[in-house]
Amino acid sequence: MTSPKISSARACRAVLAALSLSASFTAARAADAPDLDVSLAPVADARGALTRLDVAVRFEAPPQGEALATIAVTANTVETSARHMSGLVFSDAKGILPVEARDTARDGDNLERSWKPLRPAQGAVTLAYRVSIDPAQPELAKPQYELRASDGGLSGAGNAFLILPADDLPRDISVHWDLSRAGEGARGISSVGTGNARSSHPLRPEQIGGSYYMAGHIGTFAKGTFFGAWQGHFGFDGPELMDWAARLQGYYGRFFDQRPASFGVFARTNHLNPGSGIGLTDSFAFTFSKKTPIADLESLLAHEMVHAWINSLNNSMDAPGGLGLSWFGEGLAVHYQRLLPWRAGLISREAFLDDLNSTAGRYYTNALIATPNDRIAEGFWKDTRIRVLPYDRGSLYFASVDAQIRQASEGRRSLDDLVRQMLAERRAGHPMDLALWKRLLGAELGAKGLADFDAMLAGGTVLPPSEAFGPCFERVTKPLRRFDLGFDPLILVTPDRIVNGLKPESAAAAAGLREGDRILNRFPQDALQGDQEATLTLDIDRGGEKLSITYKPRGKTIDAYQWQTAANGLSCP
Repeated sequence: MTSPKISSARACRAVLAALSLSASFTAARAADAPDLDVSLAPVADARGALTRLDVAVRFEAPPQGEALATIAVTANTVETSARHMSGLVFSDAKGILPVEARDTARDGDNLERSWKPLRPAQGAVTLAYRVSIDPAQPELAKPQYELRASDGGLSGAGNAFLILPADDLPRDISVHWDLSRAGEGARGISSVGTGNARSSHPLRPEQIGGSYYMAGHIGTFAKGTFFGAWQGHFGFDGPELMDWAARLQGYYGRFFDQRPASFGVFARTNHLNPGSGIGLTDSFAFTFSKKTPIADLESLLAHEMVHAWINSLNNSMDAPGGLGLSWFGEGLAVHYQRLLPWRAGLISREAFLDDLNSTAGRYYTNALIATPNDRIAEGFWKDTRIRVLPYDRGSLYFASVDAQIRQASEGRRSLDDLVRQMLAERRAGHPMDLALWKRLLGAELGAKGLADFDAMLAGGTVLPPSEAFGPCFERVTKPLRRFDLGFDPLILVTPDRIVNGLKPESAAAAAGLREGDRILNRFPQDALQGDQEATLTLDIDRGGEKLSITYKPRGKTIDAYQWQTAANGLSCP
Protein backbone atom coordinates (compact mmCIF):
# COMPACT_ATOMS: atom_id res chain seq x y z
CA MET A 1 0.00 0.00 0.00
CA THR A 2 1.33 3.43 -0.85
CA SER A 3 0.28 6.94 0.08
CA PRO A 4 0.87 10.31 -1.62
CA LYS A 5 3.99 12.32 -0.90
CA ILE A 6 3.78 14.87 1.92
CA SER A 7 4.21 18.56 1.08
CA SER A 8 2.22 21.62 2.25
CA ALA A 9 2.40 24.93 4.11
CA ARG A 10 0.96 23.20 7.15
CA ALA A 11 3.87 20.77 6.93
CA CYS A 12 6.31 23.68 7.09
CA ARG A 13 4.73 24.96 10.29
CA ALA A 14 4.89 21.48 11.82
CA VAL A 15 8.58 21.21 11.00
CA LEU A 16 9.35 24.53 12.68
CA ALA A 17 7.53 23.35 15.80
CA ALA A 18 9.40 20.07 15.76
CA LEU A 19 12.74 21.78 15.38
CA SER A 20 12.07 24.05 18.35
CA LEU A 21 10.98 21.04 20.43
CA SER A 22 14.23 19.20 19.78
CA ALA A 23 16.57 22.20 19.68
CA SER A 24 18.28 21.42 22.97
CA PHE A 25 19.71 18.23 21.49
CA THR A 26 20.99 19.38 18.13
CA ALA A 27 24.54 19.91 19.32
CA ALA A 28 26.84 17.06 18.35
CA ARG A 29 28.06 14.80 21.10
CA ALA A 30 31.71 13.98 21.54
CA ALA A 31 31.38 10.42 20.29
CA ASP A 32 32.06 8.41 17.19
CA ALA A 33 28.44 7.34 16.76
CA PRO A 34 25.92 9.68 15.12
CA ASP A 35 23.13 11.15 17.23
CA LEU A 36 19.44 10.33 17.45
CA ASP A 37 17.32 12.72 19.50
CA VAL A 38 13.78 11.95 20.66
CA SER A 39 11.58 14.77 21.97
CA LEU A 40 8.25 13.88 23.58
CA ALA A 41 5.48 16.24 24.67
CA PRO A 42 2.44 14.58 26.27
CA VAL A 43 -0.72 16.70 26.21
CA ALA A 44 -3.56 16.44 28.73
CA ASP A 45 -7.20 17.23 27.99
CA ALA A 46 -9.48 19.35 30.19
CA ARG A 47 -10.10 16.39 32.51
CA GLY A 48 -6.39 15.73 32.97
CA ALA A 49 -6.25 12.59 30.81
CA LEU A 50 -3.26 12.36 28.47
CA THR A 51 -4.83 12.10 25.02
CA ARG A 52 -2.02 13.18 22.72
CA LEU A 53 1.73 12.81 22.36
CA ASP A 54 3.71 15.20 20.18
CA VAL A 55 6.84 13.52 18.85
CA ALA A 56 9.98 14.81 17.15
CA VAL A 57 12.80 12.50 16.08
CA ARG A 58 16.05 13.83 14.66
CA PHE A 59 18.74 11.45 13.42
CA GLU A 60 22.13 11.91 11.83
CA ALA A 61 23.61 9.66 9.13
CA PRO A 62 20.24 8.91 7.49
CA PRO A 63 19.96 5.68 5.49
CA GLN A 64 20.63 6.14 1.78
CA GLY A 65 18.64 3.18 0.48
CA GLU A 66 15.03 2.76 -0.57
CA ALA A 67 13.69 3.15 2.97
CA LEU A 68 14.55 6.18 5.09
CA ALA A 69 12.48 5.44 8.20
CA THR A 70 10.10 2.79 9.46
CA ILE A 71 7.60 1.81 12.15
CA ALA A 72 5.61 -1.34 12.83
CA VAL A 73 1.90 -1.09 12.09
CA THR A 74 1.34 -4.44 13.76
CA ALA A 75 4.03 -5.90 16.06
CA ASN A 76 3.44 -9.52 17.07
CA THR A 77 -0.34 -9.08 16.52
CA VAL A 78 -0.37 -5.80 18.53
CA GLU A 79 -1.73 -2.74 16.73
CA THR A 80 0.68 0.17 17.19
CA SER A 81 0.01 3.91 16.94
CA ALA A 82 0.93 3.98 13.25
CA ARG A 83 -2.70 4.43 12.23
CA HIS A 84 -3.26 7.16 14.83
CA MET A 85 -0.61 9.63 13.66
CA SER A 86 -1.29 13.01 12.11
CA GLY A 87 0.73 15.90 10.72
CA LEU A 88 3.73 13.73 9.84
CA VAL A 89 6.48 15.80 8.22
CA PHE A 90 10.05 14.94 7.21
CA SER A 91 12.71 17.63 6.81
CA ASP A 92 16.46 17.92 6.34
CA ALA A 93 19.05 20.61 5.64
CA LYS A 94 17.23 21.59 2.43
CA GLY A 95 13.81 21.94 4.09
CA ILE A 96 10.76 19.75 3.61
CA LEU A 97 11.74 16.24 2.51
CA PRO A 98 9.00 14.65 0.36
CA VAL A 99 8.47 10.96 1.08
CA GLU A 100 6.27 8.08 0.01
CA ALA A 101 4.91 5.51 2.47
CA ARG A 102 4.58 1.79 1.87
CA ASP A 103 3.23 -1.02 4.05
CA THR A 104 4.90 -4.43 3.89
CA ALA A 105 3.83 -7.64 5.65
CA ARG A 106 6.82 -9.27 7.36
CA ASP A 107 4.71 -12.29 8.30
CA GLY A 108 1.16 -12.99 9.47
CA ASP A 109 1.72 -11.18 12.78
CA ASN A 110 3.89 -8.24 11.69
CA LEU A 111 3.12 -5.38 9.29
CA GLU A 112 5.72 -2.66 8.70
CA ARG A 113 5.37 0.86 7.29
CA SER A 114 8.38 2.51 5.68
CA TRP A 115 8.99 5.87 4.02
CA LYS A 116 10.98 6.30 0.83
CA PRO A 117 12.57 9.73 0.23
CA LEU A 118 11.69 11.24 -3.15
CA ARG A 119 15.04 13.03 -3.23
CA PRO A 120 18.36 12.27 -1.47
CA ALA A 121 18.38 13.36 2.18
CA GLN A 122 20.83 16.15 3.01
CA GLY A 123 22.35 16.11 6.49
CA ALA A 124 20.38 15.13 9.56
CA VAL A 125 16.71 14.23 9.11
CA THR A 126 13.99 15.52 11.44
CA LEU A 127 10.48 14.14 11.47
CA ALA A 128 7.55 15.33 13.56
CA TYR A 129 4.03 14.07 14.15
CA ARG A 130 1.23 13.79 16.66
CA VAL A 131 -0.13 10.58 18.15
CA SER A 132 -3.71 10.55 19.39
CA ILE A 133 -4.46 8.33 22.40
CA ASP A 134 -7.87 7.12 23.53
CA PRO A 135 -7.89 6.59 27.32
CA ALA A 136 -11.03 4.45 26.88
CA GLN A 137 -9.43 1.96 24.49
CA PRO A 138 -10.05 -1.65 25.63
CA GLU A 139 -7.28 -3.43 27.49
CA LEU A 140 -5.46 -6.19 25.61
CA ALA A 141 -4.35 -9.68 26.55
CA LYS A 142 -1.34 -9.30 24.26
CA PRO A 143 2.27 -8.08 24.59
CA GLN A 144 2.12 -4.66 26.22
CA TYR A 145 3.88 -2.56 23.58
CA GLU A 146 1.00 -0.27 22.67
CA LEU A 147 0.88 3.36 23.74
CA ARG A 148 -1.79 3.50 26.44
CA ALA A 149 -3.14 6.26 28.68
CA SER A 150 -4.69 5.45 32.06
CA ASP A 151 -4.40 6.25 35.76
CA GLY A 152 -3.08 9.74 35.06
CA GLY A 153 -0.20 8.61 32.87
CA LEU A 154 0.74 7.18 29.50
CA SER A 155 3.26 4.52 28.54
CA GLY A 156 4.40 2.33 25.69
CA ALA A 157 7.39 0.80 23.97
CA GLY A 158 9.20 2.78 21.31
CA ASN A 159 8.31 0.26 18.61
CA ALA A 160 4.65 1.23 19.08
CA PHE A 161 4.96 4.96 18.37
CA LEU A 162 8.49 5.98 17.29
CA ILE A 163 9.36 6.28 13.61
CA LEU A 164 13.04 5.34 13.44
CA PRO A 165 15.81 5.03 10.83
CA ALA A 166 15.43 2.03 8.54
CA ASP A 167 18.89 0.65 9.24
CA ASP A 168 20.96 -1.12 11.90
CA LEU A 169 23.40 1.71 12.60
CA PRO A 170 24.06 2.30 16.32
CA ARG A 171 23.42 5.89 17.39
CA ASP A 172 23.77 7.84 20.63
CA ILE A 173 20.21 8.50 21.79
CA SER A 174 18.96 11.48 23.77
CA VAL A 175 15.44 11.68 25.21
CA HIS A 176 13.90 15.05 26.08
CA TRP A 177 10.53 15.57 27.77
CA ASP A 178 8.37 18.68 27.42
CA LEU A 179 5.86 18.26 30.26
CA SER A 180 4.45 21.79 30.19
CA ARG A 181 1.07 20.54 28.90
CA ALA A 182 0.94 17.25 30.81
CA GLY A 183 -0.45 18.64 34.06
CA GLU A 184 1.13 19.85 37.27
CA GLY A 185 3.54 17.37 38.82
CA ALA A 186 3.94 15.27 35.67
CA ARG A 187 7.17 13.34 35.24
CA GLY A 188 8.82 11.60 32.31
CA ILE A 189 11.03 8.52 32.35
CA SER A 190 12.36 6.08 29.76
CA SER A 191 14.64 3.08 29.48
CA VAL A 192 17.41 5.59 28.79
CA GLY A 193 16.93 7.15 32.23
CA THR A 194 14.87 9.45 34.43
CA GLY A 195 13.81 12.76 32.89
CA ASN A 196 15.95 14.20 30.11
CA ALA A 197 18.58 11.52 29.56
CA ARG A 198 21.29 10.27 27.22
CA SER A 199 22.29 6.71 26.54
CA SER A 200 25.54 5.43 27.99
CA HIS A 201 26.34 3.70 24.69
CA PRO A 202 25.09 3.73 21.10
CA LEU A 203 21.88 1.84 20.36
CA ARG A 204 20.57 0.37 17.12
CA PRO A 205 17.08 1.46 16.01
CA GLU A 206 15.82 -1.98 17.03
CA GLN A 207 17.10 -1.33 20.56
CA ILE A 208 15.60 2.16 20.64
CA GLY A 209 12.29 0.65 19.60
CA GLY A 210 12.80 -1.86 22.41
CA SER A 211 12.98 0.94 24.98
CA TYR A 212 10.04 2.02 27.14
CA TYR A 213 8.60 5.46 27.78
CA MET A 214 6.27 6.58 30.60
CA ALA A 215 4.97 10.01 31.59
CA GLY A 216 2.35 11.72 33.71
CA HIS A 217 1.43 11.31 37.36
CA ILE A 218 3.42 8.18 38.02
CA GLY A 219 5.20 6.50 40.91
CA THR A 220 8.99 6.30 40.78
CA PHE A 221 11.81 4.51 42.59
CA ALA A 222 15.60 4.74 42.36
CA LYS A 223 18.40 2.78 44.01
CA GLY A 224 21.92 3.04 42.64
CA THR A 225 21.84 2.30 38.92
CA PHE A 226 18.34 0.79 39.20
CA PHE A 227 15.15 2.78 38.68
CA GLY A 228 11.47 1.96 38.41
CA ALA A 229 8.23 3.67 37.44
CA TRP A 230 4.60 2.62 37.65
CA GLN A 231 1.30 3.88 36.30
CA GLY A 232 -1.59 3.13 38.66
CA HIS A 233 -1.68 1.69 42.18
CA PHE A 234 -0.40 -1.64 43.50
CA GLY A 235 -2.31 -3.53 46.17
CA PHE A 236 0.84 -3.28 48.30
CA ASP A 237 3.75 -0.91 48.82
CA GLY A 238 5.24 -0.27 45.37
CA PRO A 239 8.75 0.59 46.59
CA GLU A 240 8.87 -2.78 48.39
CA LEU A 241 8.57 -4.63 45.07
CA MET A 242 11.00 -2.29 43.35
CA ASP A 243 13.57 -2.72 46.12
CA TRP A 244 13.31 -6.52 45.69
CA ALA A 245 13.80 -6.08 41.95
CA ALA A 246 16.83 -3.83 42.54
CA ARG A 247 18.51 -6.50 44.66
CA LEU A 248 17.76 -9.18 42.07
CA GLN A 249 19.05 -6.97 39.28
CA GLY A 250 22.35 -6.59 41.11
CA TYR A 251 22.59 -10.37 41.48
CA TYR A 252 21.84 -10.89 37.79
CA GLY A 253 24.56 -8.44 36.83
CA ARG A 254 27.11 -10.43 38.82
CA PHE A 255 25.81 -13.81 37.61
CA PHE A 256 25.78 -12.92 33.91
CA ASP A 257 29.01 -10.91 34.28
CA GLN A 258 27.36 -7.94 32.59
CA ARG A 259 26.37 -4.79 34.48
CA PRO A 260 24.40 -2.19 32.51
CA ALA A 261 25.06 1.45 33.32
CA SER A 262 21.40 1.70 34.34
CA PHE A 263 18.42 -0.63 34.47
CA GLY A 264 14.73 0.27 34.52
CA VAL A 265 11.47 -1.47 35.41
CA PHE A 266 8.10 -0.15 34.24
CA ALA A 267 4.63 -1.22 35.36
CA ARG A 268 1.11 -0.30 34.35
CA THR A 269 -2.34 -1.61 35.19
CA ASN A 270 -4.15 -4.15 33.05
CA HIS A 271 -7.20 -5.73 34.65
CA LEU A 272 -7.76 -8.09 31.71
CA ASN A 273 -4.25 -9.55 31.69
CA PRO A 274 -2.31 -8.70 34.87
CA GLY A 275 1.03 -10.43 35.18
CA SER A 276 2.11 -10.03 31.56
CA GLY A 277 5.58 -8.76 30.74
CA ILE A 278 7.93 -7.78 27.92
CA GLY A 279 11.71 -7.70 27.91
CA LEU A 280 13.24 -4.43 26.72
CA THR A 281 16.58 -2.70 26.22
CA ASP A 282 18.27 -2.56 29.65
CA SER A 283 14.77 -2.70 31.13
CA PHE A 284 11.44 -4.48 31.06
CA ALA A 285 7.76 -3.69 31.55
CA PHE A 286 4.92 -5.61 33.18
CA THR A 287 1.22 -5.34 33.98
CA PHE A 288 -0.64 -5.66 37.26
CA SER A 289 -3.94 -5.05 39.00
CA LYS A 290 -4.68 -4.18 42.61
CA LYS A 291 -5.45 -7.86 43.20
CA THR A 292 -2.12 -9.16 41.89
CA PRO A 293 -0.10 -10.67 44.78
CA ILE A 294 3.43 -9.40 45.22
CA ALA A 295 4.77 -12.99 44.99
CA ASP A 296 3.29 -13.38 41.50
CA LEU A 297 4.96 -10.17 40.39
CA GLU A 298 8.31 -11.21 41.84
CA SER A 299 8.25 -14.30 39.60
CA LEU A 300 7.27 -12.16 36.63
CA LEU A 301 10.03 -9.63 37.32
CA ALA A 302 12.58 -12.40 37.64
CA HIS A 303 11.48 -13.78 34.26
CA GLU A 304 11.44 -10.52 32.33
CA MET A 305 14.75 -9.44 33.82
CA VAL A 306 16.42 -12.52 32.30
CA HIS A 307 15.29 -11.33 28.86
CA ALA A 308 17.15 -8.06 29.36
CA TRP A 309 20.41 -10.01 29.60
CA ILE A 310 19.86 -12.96 27.28
CA ASN A 311 17.18 -11.91 24.76
CA SER A 312 17.37 -14.96 22.47
CA LEU A 313 19.37 -16.50 19.65
CA ASN A 314 20.10 -13.94 16.94
CA ASN A 315 18.46 -11.31 19.20
CA SER A 316 15.19 -12.75 17.89
CA MET A 317 13.05 -12.05 20.96
CA ASP A 318 9.86 -10.30 19.75
CA ALA A 319 11.29 -10.07 16.22
CA PRO A 320 9.31 -11.23 13.18
CA GLY A 321 9.99 -14.95 12.74
CA GLY A 322 11.45 -15.21 16.23
CA LEU A 323 8.88 -17.62 17.67
CA GLY A 324 10.73 -20.61 16.22
CA LEU A 325 13.65 -19.79 18.52
CA SER A 326 11.55 -18.96 21.57
CA TRP A 327 12.45 -22.30 23.17
CA PHE A 328 15.84 -20.67 23.88
CA GLY A 329 14.94 -17.20 25.14
CA GLU A 330 11.73 -18.15 26.94
CA GLY A 331 13.06 -21.50 28.12
CA LEU A 332 16.10 -19.92 29.75
CA ALA A 333 13.98 -17.14 31.25
CA VAL A 334 11.68 -19.67 32.95
CA HIS A 335 14.63 -21.82 34.04
CA TYR A 336 16.40 -18.87 35.67
CA GLN A 337 13.29 -17.02 36.96
CA ARG A 338 13.13 -19.41 39.93
CA LEU A 339 16.72 -20.67 40.10
CA LEU A 340 18.53 -17.34 40.41
CA PRO A 341 16.20 -15.71 42.98
CA TRP A 342 16.46 -18.90 45.05
CA ARG A 343 20.26 -18.86 44.86
CA ALA A 344 20.21 -15.17 45.79
CA GLY A 345 18.10 -15.90 48.86
CA LEU A 346 15.24 -13.75 47.54
CA ILE A 347 12.59 -16.49 47.43
CA SER A 348 11.86 -19.43 49.71
CA ARG A 349 12.17 -23.13 48.93
CA GLU A 350 8.37 -23.30 48.84
CA ALA A 351 8.22 -20.50 46.27
CA PHE A 352 10.85 -22.28 44.17
CA LEU A 353 8.82 -25.50 44.20
CA ASP A 354 5.55 -23.72 43.47
CA ASP A 355 7.07 -22.12 40.39
CA LEU A 356 8.72 -25.34 39.21
CA ASN A 357 5.62 -27.46 39.72
CA SER A 358 3.37 -24.97 37.97
CA THR A 359 5.62 -25.26 34.92
CA ALA A 360 5.95 -29.04 35.16
CA GLY A 361 2.25 -29.56 35.77
CA ARG A 362 1.30 -27.42 32.79
CA TYR A 363 3.80 -29.23 30.56
CA TYR A 364 3.10 -32.84 31.47
CA THR A 365 -0.69 -32.38 31.34
CA ASN A 366 -0.56 -30.53 28.01
CA ALA A 367 -2.60 -32.45 25.45
CA LEU A 368 -0.40 -30.92 22.71
CA ILE A 369 2.89 -31.79 24.42
CA ALA A 370 4.20 -33.52 21.27
CA THR A 371 3.80 -30.45 19.01
CA PRO A 372 7.13 -30.08 17.16
CA ASN A 373 8.99 -26.80 17.38
CA ASP A 374 8.50 -26.03 13.69
CA ARG A 375 4.75 -25.75 14.32
CA ILE A 376 5.01 -23.36 17.28
CA ALA A 377 4.89 -20.15 15.23
CA GLU A 378 1.71 -21.04 13.32
CA GLY A 379 -0.20 -21.90 16.48
CA PHE A 380 1.37 -19.51 19.00
CA TRP A 381 -1.40 -16.90 18.97
CA LYS A 382 -4.20 -19.40 18.32
CA ASP A 383 -3.94 -21.93 21.14
CA THR A 384 -2.59 -21.40 24.66
CA ARG A 385 -1.46 -25.03 24.80
CA ILE A 386 0.94 -24.35 21.94
CA ARG A 387 1.90 -20.90 23.19
CA VAL A 388 3.21 -22.18 26.53
CA LEU A 389 5.32 -25.00 25.06
CA PRO A 390 8.48 -22.92 24.40
CA TYR A 391 8.33 -21.75 28.02
CA ASP A 392 7.60 -25.08 29.67
CA ARG A 393 9.41 -27.50 27.38
CA GLY A 394 12.33 -25.11 26.98
CA SER A 395 12.85 -24.63 30.71
CA LEU A 396 12.71 -28.35 31.49
CA TYR A 397 15.05 -29.03 28.58
CA PHE A 398 17.61 -26.61 30.01
CA ALA A 399 17.23 -28.21 33.44
CA SER A 400 18.02 -31.56 31.79
CA VAL A 401 21.04 -30.15 29.96
CA ASP A 402 22.31 -28.59 33.19
CA ALA A 403 22.05 -31.92 35.02
CA GLN A 404 23.81 -33.77 32.18
CA ILE A 405 26.69 -31.28 32.02
CA ARG A 406 27.17 -31.40 35.78
CA GLN A 407 27.26 -35.20 35.68
CA ALA A 408 29.59 -35.39 32.66
CA SER A 409 32.02 -32.87 34.17
CA GLU A 410 31.78 -34.30 37.70
CA GLY A 411 30.37 -31.01 38.92
CA ARG A 412 33.03 -28.75 37.40
CA ARG A 413 30.77 -27.21 34.73
CA SER A 414 27.10 -26.44 34.24
CA LEU A 415 24.62 -24.80 31.89
CA ASP A 416 25.61 -21.49 33.51
CA ASP A 417 29.04 -21.73 31.88
CA LEU A 418 27.54 -22.18 28.42
CA VAL A 419 25.18 -19.25 28.85
CA ARG A 420 27.96 -16.94 30.06
CA GLN A 421 30.17 -18.06 27.17
CA MET A 422 27.42 -17.30 24.66
CA LEU A 423 26.87 -13.84 26.13
CA ALA A 424 30.62 -13.18 26.02
CA GLU A 425 30.66 -14.16 22.33
CA ARG A 426 27.88 -11.67 21.62
CA ARG A 427 29.62 -8.89 23.55
CA ALA A 428 32.72 -9.57 21.46
CA GLY A 429 30.70 -8.94 18.31
CA HIS A 430 30.24 -12.57 17.28
CA PRO A 431 26.88 -14.19 16.46
CA MET A 432 24.98 -15.71 19.37
CA ASP A 433 23.06 -18.11 17.20
CA LEU A 434 21.91 -21.71 16.87
CA ALA A 435 25.27 -22.77 15.44
CA LEU A 436 27.04 -21.48 18.55
CA TRP A 437 24.59 -23.28 20.86
CA LYS A 438 25.05 -26.57 19.02
CA ARG A 439 28.83 -26.20 18.99
CA LEU A 440 29.00 -25.59 22.74
CA LEU A 441 26.41 -28.28 23.47
CA GLY A 442 28.30 -30.83 21.39
CA ALA A 443 31.56 -29.98 23.14
CA GLU A 444 29.94 -30.71 26.51
CA LEU A 445 27.66 -33.67 25.75
CA GLY A 446 28.79 -35.05 22.40
CA ALA A 447 26.57 -36.74 19.84
CA LYS A 448 23.99 -37.81 22.43
CA GLY A 449 23.50 -34.24 23.59
CA LEU A 450 22.88 -33.11 20.01
CA ALA A 451 20.50 -36.03 19.41
CA ASP A 452 18.56 -35.14 22.56
CA PHE A 453 18.34 -31.56 21.33
CA ASP A 454 16.91 -32.66 17.98
CA ALA A 455 14.42 -34.91 19.79
CA MET A 456 13.24 -31.97 21.90
CA LEU A 457 12.68 -29.85 18.80
CA ALA A 458 10.76 -32.73 17.22
CA GLY A 459 8.32 -32.72 20.13
CA GLY A 460 9.80 -35.48 22.28
CA THR A 461 8.84 -35.32 25.95
CA VAL A 462 11.58 -33.81 28.12
CA LEU A 463 12.15 -35.35 31.56
CA PRO A 464 14.88 -33.95 33.82
CA PRO A 465 16.38 -36.47 36.27
CA SER A 466 15.05 -36.53 39.80
CA GLU A 467 18.12 -34.69 41.13
CA ALA A 468 18.15 -32.07 38.35
CA PHE A 469 17.45 -29.25 40.81
CA GLY A 470 19.94 -30.36 43.43
CA PRO A 471 19.89 -32.67 46.44
CA CYS A 472 17.14 -30.68 48.16
CA PHE A 473 14.48 -31.91 45.71
CA GLU A 474 13.24 -35.18 44.26
CA ARG A 475 10.88 -36.07 41.43
CA VAL A 476 7.52 -37.73 42.08
CA THR A 477 4.29 -38.31 40.16
CA LYS A 478 0.92 -36.88 41.12
CA PRO A 479 -2.54 -37.11 39.54
CA LEU A 480 -3.30 -33.87 37.70
CA ARG A 481 -6.03 -32.92 35.25
CA ARG A 482 -5.49 -31.71 31.70
CA PHE A 483 -6.45 -28.17 30.76
CA ASP A 484 -9.61 -28.39 28.65
CA LEU A 485 -11.85 -25.46 27.73
CA GLY A 486 -14.46 -27.96 26.60
CA PHE A 487 -14.82 -26.46 23.11
CA ASP A 488 -12.68 -25.65 20.09
CA PRO A 489 -10.21 -22.97 21.31
CA LEU A 490 -9.83 -21.57 17.79
CA ILE A 491 -13.23 -19.89 18.11
CA LEU A 492 -11.63 -17.46 20.59
CA VAL A 493 -9.58 -15.87 17.79
CA THR A 494 -12.57 -15.46 15.46
CA PRO A 495 -14.58 -12.20 15.30
CA ASP A 496 -17.87 -13.75 16.46
CA ARG A 497 -16.50 -16.18 19.10
CA ILE A 498 -19.40 -18.63 18.64
CA VAL A 499 -19.02 -21.84 20.66
CA ASN A 500 -18.31 -24.78 18.37
CA GLY A 501 -17.08 -28.30 19.00
CA LEU A 502 -18.54 -28.44 22.51
CA LYS A 503 -17.60 -31.71 24.22
CA PRO A 504 -20.71 -33.27 25.79
CA GLU A 505 -18.68 -34.77 28.66
CA SER A 506 -16.76 -31.56 29.43
CA ALA A 507 -16.96 -29.39 32.54
CA ALA A 508 -18.11 -26.55 30.28
CA ALA A 509 -21.10 -28.54 29.06
CA ALA A 510 -21.91 -29.68 32.59
CA ALA A 511 -21.92 -26.02 33.71
CA GLY A 512 -24.48 -25.16 31.04
CA LEU A 513 -22.50 -23.95 28.02
CA ARG A 514 -24.22 -24.74 24.73
CA GLU A 515 -23.21 -25.03 21.12
CA GLY A 516 -23.91 -21.70 19.41
CA ASP A 517 -23.44 -19.53 22.51
CA ARG A 518 -21.48 -16.36 21.78
CA ILE A 519 -18.65 -15.64 24.21
CA LEU A 520 -18.54 -11.93 25.07
CA ASN A 521 -15.60 -11.61 27.46
CA ARG A 522 -11.90 -12.03 26.83
CA PHE A 523 -9.60 -13.77 29.28
CA PRO A 524 -5.93 -14.80 29.52
CA GLN A 525 -5.36 -18.54 29.39
CA ASP A 526 -1.64 -19.16 29.97
CA ALA A 527 -1.70 -18.75 33.76
CA LEU A 528 -5.13 -20.37 33.90
CA GLN A 529 -3.67 -23.46 32.26
CA GLY A 530 -1.03 -23.76 34.99
CA ASP A 531 -3.43 -23.51 37.96
CA GLN A 532 -5.27 -26.77 38.69
CA GLU A 533 -7.79 -25.02 40.96
CA ALA A 534 -8.56 -21.97 38.81
CA THR A 535 -12.08 -21.37 37.53
CA LEU A 536 -13.16 -19.68 34.32
CA THR A 537 -16.21 -17.45 33.96
CA LEU A 538 -17.67 -17.03 30.48
CA ASP A 539 -20.04 -14.15 29.77
CA ILE A 540 -22.24 -15.35 26.93
CA ASP A 541 -25.05 -14.22 24.69
CA ARG A 542 -27.65 -16.90 23.97
CA GLY A 543 -30.25 -15.59 21.58
CA GLY A 544 -30.19 -12.14 23.16
CA GLU A 545 -30.13 -13.43 26.73
CA LYS A 546 -26.99 -12.56 28.72
CA LEU A 547 -25.67 -15.34 30.97
CA SER A 548 -22.54 -16.12 33.01
CA ILE A 549 -21.18 -19.65 33.27
CA THR A 550 -18.39 -20.61 35.68
CA TYR A 551 -16.48 -23.90 35.69
CA LYS A 552 -13.04 -25.46 36.12
CA PRO A 553 -11.55 -25.86 32.63
CA ARG A 554 -10.17 -29.32 33.34
CA GLY A 555 -10.57 -32.72 31.73
CA LYS A 556 -8.84 -36.08 31.92
CA THR A 557 -6.72 -36.96 34.99
CA ILE A 558 -3.21 -38.24 34.26
CA ASP A 559 -0.07 -38.98 36.28
CA ALA A 560 2.23 -35.96 35.92
CA TYR A 561 5.75 -35.33 37.18
CA GLN A 562 6.27 -32.92 40.06
CA TRP A 563 9.12 -32.17 42.49
CA GLN A 564 9.07 -32.06 46.26
CA THR A 565 11.51 -31.59 49.12
CA ALA A 566 13.70 -34.69 49.29
CA ALA A 567 13.54 -36.87 52.38
CA ASN A 568 17.12 -35.87 53.19
CA GLY A 569 16.59 -32.24 52.17
CA LEU A 570 14.73 -30.93 55.21
CA SER A 571 17.77 -28.89 56.24
CA CYS A 572 17.94 -27.15 52.86
CA PRO A 573 17.19 -23.40 52.81
